[in-house]
Amino acid sequence: METTDVTGGTPENVRYAFRFTATAGEYFRIWIVNLFLTVITLGVYAAWAKVRTRRYIWANINLAGHPFTFHGRPVAILRGNVIIAALFIAYVAMDRFEPSFTGILVILFAFVFPFLVIKSLRFNAHNTSYRNIRFHFLGTLRESYETYLLFAGIIPFTLFLFFPAWQFYKKRFFFNNLAYGTTESSFAGRKGPFYKAYFLAVILGFVVFVGLASLAAFGIHRLTTGSAVEWGPLKVIYSLFFTYLLGAAILYTLQAFVYSITMNHCWERTQLGEVRFVSTFKARRLLFIRITNMAAIFCSLGLLIPWARIRRTRYIVENLAVVTARGFDGFASRDASDTTAVGDAATDFVDIEIGL
Repeated sequence: METTDVTGGTPENVRYAFRFTATAGEYFRIWIVNLFLTVITLGVYAAWAKVRTRRYIWANINLAGHPFTFHGRPVAILRGNVIIAALFIAYVAMDRFEPSFTGILVILFAFVFPFLVIKSLRFNAHNTSYRNIRFHFLGTLRESYETYLLFAGIIPFTLFLFFPAWQFYKKRFFFNNLAYGTTESSFAGRKGPFYKAYFLAVILGFVVFVGLASLAAFGIHRLTTGSAVEWGPLKVIYSLFFTYLLGAAILYTLQAFVYSITMNHCWERTQLGEVRFVSTFKARRLLFIRITNMAAIFCSLGLLIPWARIRRTRYIVENLAVVTARGFDGFASRDASDTTAVGDAATDFVDIEIGL
């Protein structure tokens, strides 16, 4: 045990803090090479880029003196990318030549999506290890369809009031089905904190949106009023553009607010055998990181994306800790089951975040 990783407790109940040792400079070199090779290979290198990135991030997450390891193979992810790309091309072609059938394709994808989700979770868990013991995801296909199809389908019929509950069920599906070796997780979370988080986010977002939209409308009015040309329709276009941009920015930043409340609750209601988790995310700090990261990326024309990712990841990782009385020597590995990368590629391809 490295004493630098122990942040408190007694010999019977020791707290181990996660450490993140990656640097923006190292990750920038990986990111820029990945970006260049992905572009010149028309996306083929994206699978290798994903593996390089994950291996670097995982290797720099340290717990009790031991790093995590990602074992995913680029070829497996490439196969998944090809399959999903083929489906996307089929959708575009159908929309171009037989648009009346695109709705059917969307419905079919909705029914396939829960399968892709569980494949993704299994792939990521199986290919992650700590102290030479791999993680596993034990969720069933029935649970995935219940969570991502049945519960998701309820949302429109409740005027989206069911949305926080759906977010809770997604987290429960993840946190209640993890396993480290032969040790399975248990989750005792509640829906209340999710409703609280989203209620506060809606109120805060509405207040900020009204205030900033009023300032933007005033600025546009002053700009167009002083012009000798009648801006008419152009004023409407500007107003709609800035309103959309403002709304998107507010929603993006408020995700950090919701994340801090819900993830603190989820981690602290999760156990892995006798191991408990401690999460100390602060909403204001995460909001500040999200806003300043957006500003830095915008002002640098995207070159500070690696810095922003390392900065956010460091905050998240170093605000997590585990508490255990027996250390990490009592865990045992289990037989590995076959997994595929198709689900992992699908969720990345359509930009849907699952799991954490």
